[in-house]
Amino acid sequence: MTLHDFAHRSTVMALAVAMLTLPTGPALAQSSGTDAFKALVEQAKKEPARIDGSMTRVLLSTAALIQKANQLFNKQFGLNKTINIVEGTDNTFTSQMMAALDLGGQPKLAFYTTNGGNMPLFVRGNYAAKISNWEALLAEINPRVKAGVVKPGDVSRSGYAGYAFAHSNRLKGVGYNKTLVSLKDLPKSYAEMADLKYKGQYAIEPWTSHWEALGFNYHPNRHDEVLGILDSIGKNTYVVARSHQLIPRMAQGEVRFMTLNAEVVTDFLAKNPGAPLDFYFMNDLTLVETTLMFVPRNSPAPATAALWVMFLSHPEIQAMRGPDAPNIMYGELPGDKYMQERLKGKNPWDWKMNAETTAYSEWINSKQGKGFRAKIRKAIRQRR
Repeated sequence: MTLHDFAHRSTVMALAVAMLTLPTGPALAQSSGTDAFKALVEQAKKEPARIDGSMTRVLLSTAALIQKANQLFNKQFGLNKTINIVEGTDNTFTSQMMAALDLGGQPKLAFYTTNGGNMPLFVRGNYAAKISNWEALLAEINPRVKAGVVKPGDVSRSGYAGYAFAHSNRLKGVGYNKTLVSLKDLPKSYAEMADLKYKGQYAIEPWTSHWEALGFNYHPNRHDEVLGILDSIGKNTYVVARSHQLIPRMAQGEVRFMTLNAEVVTDFLAKNPGAPLDFYFMNDLTLVETTLMFVPRNSPAPATAALWVMFLSHPEIQAMRGPDAPNIMYGELPGDKYMQERLKGKNPWDWKMNAETTAYSEWINSKQGKGFRAKIRKAIRQRR
């Protein structure tokens, strides 16, 4: 069962439980941002000293960086907390969270990680807690927001504003071996990639999020066309496997190109200078997968968790990001500017970019879109 299916089955039950449960998240109604901030910190001081949560390692890639961020967090808010990042898979943790809340219980973790594609499920199903006064609180926590350099909506976007906070992106691109093929000879769009002349030259990952996003270009009346494209891509692929397993093989010349997160290439090059690799973005669509942090309803430490998920947008924490975690929303690191430059003239696409993409996101995650998603998975994974 997929996370989408689990959430669809659980939504009615979750809403019923919510009607019986008083809000336990950091719901603050003070008119002043300073007052709201002080109240949140005071609430956090009363919560447990050890806070367990999940966080993708693309932001803070080592235990030392997590410890440093923990120290900065305590210094910033006058706290003495141990932030413990639990090892595991994001989707596993969020599935466990939903199951606990469906049964009227408490989630095991104080905060969770997800992406822009899955976050609507947690908002719609009442699994995520909305942080009241979040814009004012964010201004107290992040000096760049307070100065007006970064807009609150850059950190917490429409569709999940106040529920989830962004700290980095994953950009779907195409990596290639420069020794084996030149950029001019590579497909410029996913539609071109379906051409039989590329058969056996490329690899693809098993994930389907960016293929589902591509469906937006063909929605609502051309689904068969995009499914035909994806079927050809799936048939003609050399292998279906994870990019981190395949990129060394691509560097050695086993495949010419492959779909992946562009950051996988930049990270590999940082560790293997001189490797004959580069990447580019397709013209028809580049999925921007935003990595998000959120506080669940009935969190075991709602105030501390709220401070933490917003604090991750702070410039000092953002400065710790590595080459595999760009932030094209409000990032200032050289890697952020580099990715922004590479995206010029392309078609970056986010699930919550505008009303049309939001409507498509809601459709594809609905019961009506379930069959379309299943056909996409079947097409892409047929050589797995």
